[in-house]
Order: sequence, then C-alpha cells, then structure tokens
Amino acid sequence: MVDTFGHNFSDVIMEKTELLFKNKLLETFAAFDSFCKTHHIQYFAAYGTLIGAVRHHGLIPWDDDIDVWMLPSDYEKFRSYRGQVEGHYDIMDDRDENYWLLSLAKFVDTDTTLWETEHFPCVTGVYIDIFKLDFCDAQKAVALRKAYDDASYRLTYAMMQHTGGQFIQLLKQGQFRQFFNYLKDTFYHRPHYKKYLKAYNDCLEDIQHASGEALVSFDGLYREKEVFQKDWFKDVIQMSFEDLDIMVPNGYHEILTQLYGDYMKVPPVEKQVSHHNHYFLDLTRRWTIGEIRDYKKCHN
Repeated sequence: MVDTFGHNFSDVIMEKTELLFKNKLLETFAAFDSFCKTHHIQYFAAYGTLIGAVRHHGLIPWDDDIDVWMLPSDYEKFRSYRGQVEGHYDIMDDRDENYWLLSLAKFVDTDTTLWETEHFPCVTGVYIDIFKLDFCDAQKAVALRKAYDDASYRLTYAMMQHTGGQFIQLLKQGQFRQFFNYLKDTFYHRPHYKKYLKAYNDCLEDIQHASGEALVSFDGLYREKEVFQKDWFKDVIQMSFEDLDIMVPNGYHEILTQLYGDYMKVPPVEKQVSHHNHYFLDLTRRWTIGEIRDYKKCHN
C-alpha cells in the first residue's frame, strides 16, 4: 500500500521508527553523560561513536548504537550504581537474568523495551554499551584474547534458547543446516553450560590479574587491532556530539587509524547499514518477556 505521495506505508513507518529510535538513543546518551559527570566517572567515546564525533559531530547517519570505553576503576565504579540510577534509567550486566553479553555492561532506558535477538530472551531497552579496557602486556594480549574469544564463543552458544516452533519452521522452509545448528546448540552446547562458564570465568580472572603498558578491549570486534597504547587514553578531550559535549580520548586519531585506517573516508553506500537486530521494540513502555511472547503469538 502506498500513500498519496507514492511512499510505501511500511517504508514510511520504518523511517519514522528509526528517527524516533535515534532520538531516544541520543536522549539516553545525554542521561548517561550527565550521570557519569555527576558521579565523576570517566568514559571515552568508542568505535562508530568516536568516528561520529570526529567526522560527523554526532551519530553516523546510518548508525543506531552508541559505544563507550571505560578504564577498569571507572567501569567497576559505574557498575556499583546498578539499581541506584535516578529517573527511568538503570545499569544492566551479567547479574541480570538471561543477560547474554557477558562482561559488557549497558546503561538502559527502563521506560522502553528492546529484545534484540530472538534466541537470547533478554529485555533491555534503548541502551548505551560500555566496554571495559584492561591493562595488559601487548605480547600476552593476543594469546589472552584468543582464549577469551574461544571461551565466550562456546558460552554464548550454550546460552541460546530455541523453541519447538523455530525447529518446525526451519524444517518447513528446508533450512536444514540451520536446523542442525539449533540441534547442536540445544543438545551439545547447553548441557556443557557450567563447564563453559567456568572456562570463561577463568579467562576473566587471567585478564583481571594481567598487567602491562597496553590497554585492551577484549569484547570488541577487532581482535589484535584493539591492543592500544596507554598514552592514547591519558587525557579526555571534550568534543561536540549533536547537542552534547562528550568525552573523547586524547589519542583518538591514533586509535581510529589503527582500527579503521582512513576513518575520515565515508564508506560506499552499500556498506552504510546498521548491524543490530530489533526482534521487538517499543519506545513507549516496558514489556516483560512473557508479554512479548503472547503478543508475538497473536500477531505472527
């Protein structure tokens, strides 16, 4: 169906939803920034958020998330305020039920509902991702990162939950490879959950006891590129981001060059896409998992 201007209604609705989501995301970032400054917690804009600050002075137009780094002491101080954040915000981490992002913390708008991936039944809300930077010896960081990736990979698959309806749907659609992958998650990985969790916690302990002149983001996507020089995070620079002045690491140029190369070059149109899932989204109120499942049953 199209409107009188020739727009497809579904496209118009999607565009409006994306705009509302980005506005809510920026509102959440403003609350996070204010919270950190009030409690003297230092953060650094990270990844696409850092590119956005430097290249666009705000969100990258096709981006739909905000990431920051924190040094260990600030990260633990931040987590200590879980359940004590004023207003309709809170902190989520691995202490929350079914939280599957392991050592990644989130600053969440609790008046919104976001269930990102169907196979991980965890409701967050519009959020800011907080990545911890750990001190480590640059030479040891690569081996530690490999061990951490292996452990977190297995644990993540053990946490996946697949329903009978999903198995039936895959068979009907002839998606047999995915069907057998789900079987593997359910009958091989899940029974080993406790073993995988122990291996993961052992890796975390090794990371926590490590020391050195490098700073490493073990939860980032760029592996060996995320071994940073400590001096690049020595100071904070205030940089404009939409209507905010946010915290940016003093070595932002070196960091972004190491991660992305020529970060000021805008990628081709086909690569200007978001990489995040929104299995269920409501920007107006909080839903429970049970309420969402009932809604999905009635509307699918």
